Order: sequence, then C-alpha cells, then structure tokens
Amino acid sequence: MYNKFISQLEGSSSVELMLKAEQMRKAGKKVISLAGGEPDFDTPRRIVSKAIESLNNGETHYAVGKGILPLREKIAEKLQKENGILCTSENIIVTPGGKYGVYLAVASLLNVGDEAIVFTPAWVSYCPIIRACGGVPVVSHLQYEDNYKIKEENVIPYITPKTKALIINYPNNPTGKILSEEEAELLRDIAEKYNLYIVSDEIYEKVVFDGKKNISIGSYRSIADKVITVNGFSKCAAMTGWRIGYTAASKEVTDVMYNLYVHTITGISPFVQRASLEVFQCEEEIEEMRTIYESRRNYFTDALDELNGVECRRPEGAFYAWVRFNNARDSKEACRNLLDQHGIIGVDGQSYGEIEHPCVRFSFASNMEVLKEAIEQLKMGQ
Repeated sequence: MYNKFISQLEGSSSVELMLKAEQMRKAGKKVISLAGGEPDFDTPRRIVSKAIESLNNGETHYAVGKGILPLREKIAEKLQKENGILCTSENIIVTPGGKYGVYLAVASLLNVGDEAIVFTPAWVSYCPIIRACGGVPVVSHLQYEDNYKIKEENVIPYITPKTKALIINYPNNPTGKILSEEEAELLRDIAEKYNLYIVSDEIYEKVVFDGKKNISIGSYRSIADKVITVNGFSKCAAMTGWRIGYTAASKEVTDVMYNLYVHTITGISPFVQRASLEVFQCEEEIEEMRTIYESRRNYFTDALDELNGVECRRPEGAFYAWVRFNNARDSKEACRNLLDQHGIIGVDGQSYGEIEHPCVRFSFASNMEVLKEAIEQLKMGQ
C-alpha cells in the first residue's frame, strides 16, 4: 500500500494546463496560454550576476541551516520595516520556493485528523498539502456577489474542536483581492478567541495596484506568535525558476518547522541565497515590473469586460484576471469553449473551488502583444 494521504492527491490544474499548451505547440497547433502564474520578465541582471560571481567563487557546497545569516537578517529587516512583523533572523527559514514554505508550515502544525479552514476560491495546492499532511481541509466558500469578502459567517460555523489553523492568501490567487483592514481584524479576533494558527501566504505582496497595500496578519501583536508568514522572491523579482522563498514565525513554531526542514531540504543552494540578497537592491526593477503589470491589468480587464456575456472586475493585486463567462454552464465548459473556439487556455474556476459561477483565471503576466491577440481572438467569436 502506498501512503494513503499522498497517493490520492489530485494534480495541479495550472501545471497540467501549462504542459498541455507546450504539447499543443510542439504538435504545430497555435495556442495562447494564459494559464501559468509566471512573470514573463527575466530575473534582474544584478541578481543573475551575483549568482555567477558566487559560483565562480566556489560557493557550491552545502549551506547548512535555516539560510545564510545575511539573507535571513535582510528578510527580517524587511518584514519589520515594510510589514510591521516583529522578528529577527532566528524567526526566518529560507525555503525552496513559497510552496514548500506552505507545506513546511502545514506539516509542522497539523496532526492526523486536525482541520484547517481554507477560503475558496483558493490556490489549487492548499487542500492537497493539507491532505498530504494527514489533515482535513475544511472549505469555506466566499461569495462572488460580495467580492469574496470574509465575514464572520464564513469562519465561525466552520470551527470545530479539531480546527487547528486558517490558511489565507492575499493578494489572492486567483481573484486578485487584497485583505481589507476589516477582514484582517475579524481574523485576528477569531484566531485569538479560538486559539487558532494562521498560515498567511503573501507571495504576491509586491504586486498590488492603485496605490493600495496589503495587510500582513502577522503584524497584529496579539496573535503574532500564532501566524506563519510565507513569502518569497518568485513573483516580485521574477525568480520562479530559482526556487527560493521564506517563512517567518515565532521561535517555537520555527524550531518545529526546522526539525522537518533539516530532514528534507538540508539547505538552499548558497549561490542562490547569495544572489537573492540582491533582491533588496532591486526596488526600481521590482517597481517597473509592477507598473507594467498594472498597465496590462488596465487594458486586459477593461477589454474583457466589454465583451458580450463576459464580466471581469479589476483585481487589486497579483497578476490574474478572474473572468465570469455568463454564456457557459460552468467553468469547465467555459474553458473547453475557449480552447476549441479561440485557441486560448485559461484555468477553470472549479479547480479553485468556485462551483457556483463559470469563472476562468487568466494570467496577465504575459506581454501586451499576447494579451491583445487573446482579446482579438475572443472578439472574433462575438
């Protein structure tokens, strides 16, 4: 018998669709893939140069520990200054991407049978990660009509004696919503009252629009020791292939996570860590990418919203358009129509837990020419 928690896990819809698009292109078919969550920008040159320098200096050996000290110190400094999270280098673990940070947090918190509440629409990996750790995902569906706002009735009725944690993701993948002060305070009060942990995935933190800023739930002092903040450099610095992220948590939680970390990862490549220090010198490059995402968002979401039978709100953050196709019965049908009639690949909303509305997630991390081509293809079927 295989591990029952892992053998029954479903695959990642977005990864499968990205692979499908690649296969279709190799077969000579024209396809516009807006399924992936990957910046189309190259990693800033100074980061790449530092990695090459580090390799040439022989930094190719084990980097044992939670991460090299200079990087953990910089991350802690950043979290205090920008996010209001009180921490030191001892509260930081450098991870191979933000996804592993989520896994590390969940695996360290949950015992078999413990429950974790996930608010949908949600990133496709949260529930599988919970199941892989022997936990039970409890899905609380937020309402499209309320712009997916978290209310008390979305949390309290789902709490049981087995509830251990809440998992939140803001800016949100797939909806692009950011966490409001009202929602953050509600979650703070509930976590405090029911003694719950919160895993806060903030990987899109730097991709926010209209002068807004996302709230880090770990900045609330009353629950700071119950929050595990997960972040990284994949989205903000176009470093998806580098596989580097981090967690920030109380010393007690960090020590437990580190117990698992040393037996699974050992450490992150030293040249990758050394290069990642340069991210903190790339404010201009990061802001330039954010500005371009915002201009793409403005064009793409407005153009989509003008199409017949299509509804698209402007996201507050991340680089996804969450689009409702009112002429489809459900999101699976909407995606089939998009591929068959227009040669466009998007990710169906059902994969994110949106079962009431025919929504599809499109990425506008593609360049403007691709986005314009997608709009023209959609117009041809109007």
